Amino acid sequence: MAPDTEDVLGSFEARVEAQTRLSLQLSAELEAAEVTLRSPNGEVTVRVDSAGGLSDLRFHPEAEAVSREELARIVLATSRQAQAKLADRVGELVSSIYGSDSSTAAFVTDAYTSRYPHAEDEPEVR
Repeated sequence: MAPDTEDVLGSFEARVEAQTRLSLQLSAELEAAEVTLRSPNGEVTVRVDSAGGLSDLRFHPEAEAVSREELARIVLATSRQAQAKLADRVGELVSSIYGSDSSTAAFVTDAYTSRYPHAEDEPEVR
């Protein structure tokens, strides 16, 4: 017996609505995602937004004890660490919405982790 056309269309519409809800939820949560991180010795605190961009930078009294060149290195290193933590957070968000075995979760997670790798995954710059 062939499936009823109305049943097939109704089922399709329900799947589309469910995917739309998931996509809107993910979009809202990604937009709100940010990471704040303080450098290991406390010189700076950085915040990165959902796109990995620096959205806040604070200098603490510990910054006075290092040279400007070292401070610049600390800011950049702390920013990269915050971006890597953002990639982790995004992976958790997308997995919680779509499931950890989802191809959508894998795609989004891979996109963030390849763009913002952990320091041990980064190629050495010379």
